[in-house]
Amino acid sequence: MAISAKLRWKRYLGELRFVHDELGFIKEICGDAGQDFQTHYEDFCIRNNIDLKDLNKQHSQKLQDLYNKKTSQPTEQNPQLDSNTECALIPHESVSQENVNSASEEGRPQQFSEYEMTRDEAEIHESFNKIFRKLAMILHPDKLSQDLTGTEREEKLKMFKEAKSALEERRYFVLLDMAQQFSIALPRNYKQQIRWMKKEIESLSGKVSKEKETYNYLFSECETEEEKDRIVKRFMRQIFGPQIFENIA
Repeated sequence: MAISAKLRWKRYLGELRFVHDELGFIKEICGDAGQDFQTHYEDFCIRNNIDLKDLNKQHSQKLQDLYNKKTSQPTEQNPQLDSNTECALIPHESVSQENVNSASEEGRPQQFSEYEMTRDEAEIHESFNKIFRKLAMILHPDKLSQDLTGTEREEKLKMFKEAKSALEERRYFVLLDMAQQFSIALPRNYKQQIRWMKKEIESLSGKVSKEKETYNYLFSECETEEEKDRIVKRFMRQIFGPQIFENIA
């Protein structure tokens, strides 16, 4: 039974690493696509004699409500506001306004001060907190040998910061990798960890799906100029209404 549990644990650990990395890649793609989408959007408006600056002014309140921004005026460029922020990842039409407004709430369960953990989560967090304390005995600045070179010291300080961040953000697989690197015994509460990993995988997979429904990601998948124009039109219909294209062929 113990062997079977460990094998399942390894499988879910691998799946958790994969979906976490996938979310990072998708967010990076969306971030990179933001400026390209903005540029194409502005070019589309110029080609079709659409006064984007005037549109932004007319729909100022709607733009602020949509992105939950407390700015007095929208930018004169793209209603995406800032292509480097999460709010720039405009929701696909199929995403409801309620989901848009609630998106900012997603991170709260990871903030332990604002979220009451389940018994499983609390016990798992404590088991990995023990790993972190053991890592700190090796990596904490006060514990480093004076014989280390500057490069070695910098590397270990970087690892310590990463371990601390991993614990706070519940990226426990990072702590597992470090523990193995320094031959620190791993917690054997496999079934408990599996239950937690299943929930985390489901949560991260949901976030991946939402990122893939954003206009930035949809734009990044376009192969032709015509496809890019269709995404821009869809975006503008959602923001400004279908009447925006009444006079456009």
